[in-house]
Amino acid sequence: MEQGARQPPHVVIFPFPALGHVHPMLNLAELLSLSGIHVTFINALSIHNRLLRCTDIQSHFGRFPGFRFKTINLGLGDGLPHTSDDIMAVLKSSRTTAKPLLKELFHLDNCKLGTSDEVIGQVSPVTCLISDGILSIALEVAEDCGIPTFHFRTSSASSFWAYYCIPQLIHAGELPFSGNDLDTPIANVKGMESFLRRRDLPSFCRVDNLGEGAFKCVMSVTLSTLRTKGLIFNTFEGLEGPILDQIRVDIPNVYTIGPLHAHLKNKLASESKGKSISSNGLWKEDRSCLKWLDEQPSRSVLLKLVND
Repeated sequence: MEQGARQPPHVVIFPFPALGHVHPMLNLAELLSLSGIHVTFINALSIHNRLLRCTDIQSHFGRFPGFRFKTINLGLGDGLPHTSDDIMAVLKSSRTTAKPLLKELFHLDNCKLGTSDEVIGQVSPVTCLISDGILSIALEVAEDCGIPTFHFRTSSASSFWAYYCIPQLIHAGELPFSGNDLDTPIANVKGMESFLRRRDLPSFCRVDNLGEGAFKCVMSVTLSTLRTKGLIFNTFEGLEGPILDQIRVDIPNVYTIGPLHAHLKNKLASESKGKSISSNGLWKEDRSCLKWLDEQPSRSVLLKLVND
């Protein structure tokens, strides 16, 4: 880049290591890269290794000279977080492993970026951080370094709103609850009074002690959104407009950018940039059964979905 030339913005994206979090944030990363923005994507080593085995992600993002992956080992082995204990372990590990990496990224004045750390070109210092909304450690480091942060909540706006209203449920006496009647309506989540039930709340709400570690951690992470520059959702106004209006009463800077997969598909088609990643899964596709399946009579096979 010529001396004195204006450098593109540089965005760091940091997802929680699960498919439903990584996939939409990869779509966002690609949309930003297509717009000429430099992107550093921080990936858990276990997730990145799965993507390398199961997708063409390496060559796909290698098209962008201002893009790179940074990996951190969160101690997951080759597994993925499934239980609340797993999630708590990831959050604890991120404090020790992600914190120094983020500090390094935020303090570098002349970063050199390229896919998988291969040097391709120079980029400007980090402009902002887009962090998964449940990784509060990223916000803490960014605040210390003066880096603006946006939270990306990869679940629905309605889901976030239910989490956000939990202090009101405690104040109203709806939490903690006793007994096994999970169909009891929840009355103090505005906009959801007509349909929200106890069973619809996150499972960590089914505790007798509100001082329990997982409960306190989730609440702290949710309320940390108030310290960010804005809140991003992979949704759109026509789908969740009434709930988004409720959220904006407390958090005015709400950005609805979904559906990201459709926006990316349209962007690639309009600019003749080719196809999206051939697979977005963390498991290898096994097509060996399709020939046998095609030979069976209609409606004669029952499929069972199995998660890793």
